[in-house]
Amino acid sequence: MKILGQKTNRRFFLSLFSLSTLTSFFPARVFGVSDYRNDKNIPKQYIQNRDRPGFFIRSANPFMGVDVEEWSLSVRGMVKNPIDYKYEDLFGLKKKSQVSRLKCVECWSATAKWEGFLFQELIDHVRPDPNAKYVYFQSADSYYESFTLEELVRPRVLMVYRMNGQLLSKDHGFPLRLIAPFKYGYKNIKYITSIEFTDSRKRNYWSNHGPYSIDGTIQPGIDHPLDYKKKPLPINGGEVFHPFDKQPS
Repeated sequence: MKILGQKTNRRFFLSLFSLSTLTSFFPARVFGVSDYRNDKNIPKQYIQNRDRPGFFIRSANPFMGVDVEEWSLSVRGMVKNPIDYKYEDLFGLKKKSQVSRLKCVECWSATAKWEGFLFQELIDHVRPDPNAKYVYFQSADSYYESFTLEELVRPRVLMVYRMNGQLLSKDHGFPLRLIAPFKYGYKNIKYITSIEFTDSRKRNYWSNHGPYSIDGTIQPGIDHPLDYKKKPLPINGGEVFHPFDKQPS
């Protein structure tokens, strides 16, 4: 897909990615920092679960990460205009940013500044059939999730390519992930490769392979935020805010 109103310099975007994410590809020992692998049997260069201070890393299936030159985002299904986006095409969509928490079913949460675009941008381009009420996501690590279309057009849901002022690292979902702050982390799919509009709900990874619900909406309870020394704090359910968070106006 061509970016509207500008000429795409693919080499520029690829070099930008390489410079901004270079350190994530070197072995951690080069910089004298622990790699925090939860499973020492998995090679260091693989994405896997790491209890890294400040923001834990979670991946259902360890893998090497995405090769940006081979990656594309396929948007298909019940749409009038199916589209394949290349990485640089994402930067031609109207940008939005927000600060919000990712809340995990393991109890922890961590906050970040996320930048990307609203799902409505994709809707406007592909023009879904009126009977397409669901959306099915697949990822590069064989993960998958489904949502109602209504959930994805909520104002705080973002398709994200930047985190805390940098391009997404491979650990946090490069090149594209979903942030839906009112959903538990397992619904916030990373490494997205395809999006399909459907008239019925398709599979959901952890409802198929584990004890979690299809819906994944955050319920009232207790949170242990990683950025607040894991002090137990009550939550009301939905998007998680704590007294020290700056809430959106």
